[in-house]
Amino acid sequence: MTSLTLPSRPPGSPPLAHAWQTLADGLLTQRFHLHLDEWRTVVAEGKALPDLPGTDVFALAERPSPLPEDGDSLLALLKRAELDFWWELPWRYGSEPRDRRGVLQRAADAAAQDILAGQSGAAWSEAVTAVSGAAAWWVGFFTVIRHRGVHHITLEPHPDQLHEQALITAVRVVAHGMAARVLEAALRDSDDDPALRAAYCRAIEAGIRVEPELPRLVDELAELRLVDLVSTTARWRGRFTKYAGGTGAGQVE
Repeated sequence: MTSLTLPSRPPGSPPLAHAWQTLADGLLTQRFHLHLDEWRTVVAEGKALPDLPGTDVFALAERPSPLPEDGDSLLALLKRAELDFWWELPWRYGSEPRDRRGVLQRAADAAAQDILAGQSGAAWSEAVTAVSGAAAWWVGFFTVIRHRGVHHITLEPHPDQLHEQALITAVRVVAHGMAARVLEAALRDSDDDPALRAAYCRAIEAGIRVEPELPRLVDELAELRLVDLVSTTARWRGRFTKYAGGTGAGQVE
């Protein structure tokens, strides 16, 4: 039996994890466009979700807060982090917020403050706030259509009921993961900003603290699209298990 020798990566090529992240981002936007009309229908109906009783469906569809008027540096940073789509799609398609911010938006605000620890005004701190707010919308988007999806392992339809606390945890996990991506991009262009380095360390620390909870969270989220969103965003050892194991992505779609 002969062994298989894989060719070495070309010099200067990105790490494999970067390619997997690109795949995850592409699958995320593909699913957004495939299910946008379905999501709009459920939101317009405004009925209680069968798998999340008592939750206001309109609150799950709230767009993130607007960017500062001088947000050019912020947008440039999001593009360098390859996350401009992450904020732009929620802002374009999300619903106008009501007087009182929804529970997921409040969770996103808290997640951003975990990382920023009072720092504000710099492009990187505003970007952390932006991607955190968008995290609430993305989690809300897939939650709205969750009852029409399938279990991420069995591919059986109609996942079990979900508790609101699981969504709050999911928002914080996703927000921390996206904050880390933004801060990594900012660090690549930074001379030496101690506040920026400290914020990045807090983002990584947040991922380490939550990792023991992620298997249980994934089990409760259960639905394929929602699980993929959370599991490929969080900084944990199971992040790209599907890709590393050779399992096809987007098989249901």
